[in-house]
Amino acid sequence: MQGAGTGPSPDPSRWCGPVDLQALWHDLNEYYFAGRLSPIEITWSARLTSSVGMFVSRVGPRHSDRSQARRLINLSIPLLKDQHARETLGTLAHEMIHQWQYDVLKRRPNHGLDFARKMADMNRDGLGITIRHALADTVKALVRYAWRCGQCGQVYQRQRRSIRPRDHRCGSCTGALREVGLQQVKGKKLKGKGRELRKPVQLELNLAIP
Repeated sequence: MQGAGTGPSPDPSRWCGPVDLQALWHDLNEYYFAGRLSPIEITWSARLTSSVGMFVSRVGPRHSDRSQARRLINLSIPLLKDQHARETLGTLAHEMIHQWQYDVLKRRPNHGLDFARKMADMNRDGLGITIRHALADTVKALVRYAWRCGQCGQVYQRQRRSIRPRDHRCGSCTGALREVGLQQVKGKKLKGKGRELRKPVQLELNLAIP
């Protein structure tokens, strides 16, 4: 199977040891994106615990002042440090699809049809990209805070007190959120992120918690 680039298909086995993120990004960019992605900063974050990886931009994809369009890919140290290197490969590839949506398609990153098609194309070579990662035990061990929507009852759990009820609303019904103790939500499912109305624009790899 040939991807969007030229030359032989990348061999995922070469990425099973210590990961050189920029070299890996370059390989994936050349083969699957025909070298069309612009260079981007890739960082390991000790503070990123609500998602495995995140593509971040300070402005929208069609913003006229490109000097403000600082984009970066964050990868989570707490969630990936004990995982096989292939988890890092799949996570970086996932965020690169978001970068492709932003840089090339000029669209806000999402998990829609464009994402699904590109993910399927790359996964034919065994990259193992997913929309949701099942790192349930790792995430649960980090959860410290919880909020419940007073209208629909949806529960949001976080490792830090990052939800501000004065500024944030429920992503399902826009109802008001109230912080509750973890013992009050024991046995509840971890739901989506909610409508957190803040910048920079962020798209994260959601974690499916049973």
